[in-house]
Amino acid sequence: MSAFITAFFQQVYALLPFFILMGTGYFLVRVRKWPKEFTRGLTRFLFNLAIPIMLFGVMSRFHTQQEVDPKLILAYFGGSFILYFIAIIASRQFLKLNAKEASVFGIGGIFSNNVMVGIPIIMLFMGDDAIAVSALIITFNALLLWSLVSFSIEWVEHGSFSLGGIIATTKGVLRNPVVIGIMLGLLVSYFRVPMPDFMGRTITMFSNMVAPLSLLSIGMGLAEYRLGAKLKIGVGITIFKLILHPLIIWLCALALGLPAFETKAIVLLGSIAVGMNVYLMAIKFEVIEDAVASSIVLTTIFSAITTPIILLLMA
Repeated sequence: MSAFITAFFQQVYALLPFFILMGTGYFLVRVRKWPKEFTRGLTRFLFNLAIPIMLFGVMSRFHTQQEVDPKLILAYFGGSFILYFIAIIASRQFLKLNAKEASVFGIGGIFSNNVMVGIPIIMLFMGDDAIAVSALIITFNALLLWSLVSFSIEWVEHGSFSLGGIIATTKGVLRNPVVIGIMLGLLVSYFRVPMPDFMGRTITMFSNMVAPLSLLSIGMGLAEYRLGAKLKIGVGITIFKLILHPLIIWLCALALGLPAFETKAIVLLGSIAVGMNVYLMAIKFEVIEDAVASSIVLTTIFSAITTPIILLLMA
């Protein structure tokens, strides 16, 4: 037991720079009263430029890496889809949510903040080799999970899926700068386009910005949220996201015989806090906004405990 506790605190110690950077962002907004426009501008810079450039650079070298096992996509999203429907049933049964609220509750339980938090943590604990795995998950994450909740709510409202809704969702995902960066990088890799040295150095400089600025941005964003009135629902999302989501991904990976490296990567991504996109979904569909905001705060705080424990259990 003492060895486990020692190892746990070693993991937490390794994460201290993350907490310091997020705490700095929180301090600047909450205490120093930096304007919201600064947070919005920094987030826009990361999502629209720095992160897409970093992922472009990673995926442009995709052909030089070992072949990624397609079973990792099946393990991650197969487990996520199963848990989504379990979350809908559980939230309707125990929290008495309506179908629309339950759809957003379910997506909160499976949508990780893989871009802003997942990539820095993957880089810390698994190195650059695991970023390609992260990029694949991020690509399908945006497409499949936005589609899942959109189609689910469309079914609730109209009783059927419309071709227009499917096309609109797909177009929206493909216009996402992060997805564009990944796709362009894959094209460069596929056609073996040579990269000039100055461009490689520029991409490296942008890439080095991503982790610290992402963590600052997360801290700034958290300063704007409050633990809302629907805390019980937020706690429910937190349990699904931090405990059940990585657990079901791990079980699916074991069932599919996924190699240990890929298994660790996708379980780690599954253990990450609720993504900011879920809050956008809650606003878009006008349901449980307070609960989702609460879950973002709760999962960001408690993942500092649960993620190191999960890493230790998988060691």
